[in-house]
Amino acid sequence: MATDEKLKPNLYPHGHAFSEILAFNLQDLNKRVQNKKASLLILDGGVGEGKTTLMVEVLDYLNKINGHPEIEIEDSKGKAGPQMAMGGVQFLKKLRVCFDKNLPCIGYDEAGDFSKRGSLTNFNAMLNRTFETFRAFKCIVVIALPNFNFLDNSLFDNQIPRCLIHMQSRTQKQGNFDVYGLDEMNWIRYWMTKWPKHKTKAYGKVIPNYRGHFLDVSPARSKRLDVVSISNKLSILRKSEVKIEGLLSYPELAQKVDRSVVWVRKAIADLNIKHKRIVDRAKYFEPHVVNQLVELLDDTAPIGRPRIR
Repeated sequence: MATDEKLKPNLYPHGHAFSEILAFNLQDLNKRVQNKKASLLILDGGVGEGKTTLMVEVLDYLNKINGHPEIEIEDSKGKAGPQMAMGGVQFLKKLRVCFDKNLPCIGYDEAGDFSKRGSLTNFNAMLNRTFETFRAFKCIVVIALPNFNFLDNSLFDNQIPRCLIHMQSRTQKQGNFDVYGLDEMNWIRYWMTKWPKHKTKAYGKVIPNYRGHFLDVSPARSKRLDVVSISNKLSILRKSEVKIEGLLSYPELAQKVDRSVVWVRKAIADLNIKHKRIVDRAKYFEPHVVNQLVELLDDTAPIGRPRIR
């Protein structure tokens, strides 16, 4: 295949990589953001249904109608570009980057860390505040995750999600999707409470606003997307291994012994304690290091002061 063919996008006769009706829907969302209203677009579906692929195509289109080129999938360091966030920490950082560069949209891929089960953590509380205020950024957020019902209830209470694209039955030639509005999403969520063990049935209880299809991105962009996606998933896997082994980071150790991160770093250096593993430049230590730090606190506690146990 010639190089120019690898770069050539896959398009339908009407000139879009997805059904034309979705393009009209995206134009409406774009107008909503220009009017300083929040617009969150959600893509959900099982593994391999093309969520990341359609996300890139949606972001490309939103860039196009706002006078910007295609999104940068991979930067010079092999990481995801400024409009592609893999996880919550990246999302918060890159949302500010998009605002500074006047970019109209940002993708938040595999948002599993934004779940009801973790909604009481400080991290999710921070994400909640960000979503509640991000309309000021004039930036459409496109979020991809396995099941949209993982999203916190407060987002729906504030009527921030405007469009759900539920993806299913992908073939070798194209992907398929159903599109729902906010009212339909709330009905699906209602039916999910009725069938907690069979949540996918809930989609079938609500008639979608419309159905559509999408094609794959160009071979060259698909390759870059795979590189970024695999790199991110390997990072997630390494972090999962760290949690399974019970390893602790500097901030986690600091929380365990009720001391600052600076104190923990100095103590570990003084005790000549070696880290067990490094993941994304962060050092992780074995659980018994907590006991060593507690012993150090006991040894250095002033006379007459209660010792930490």
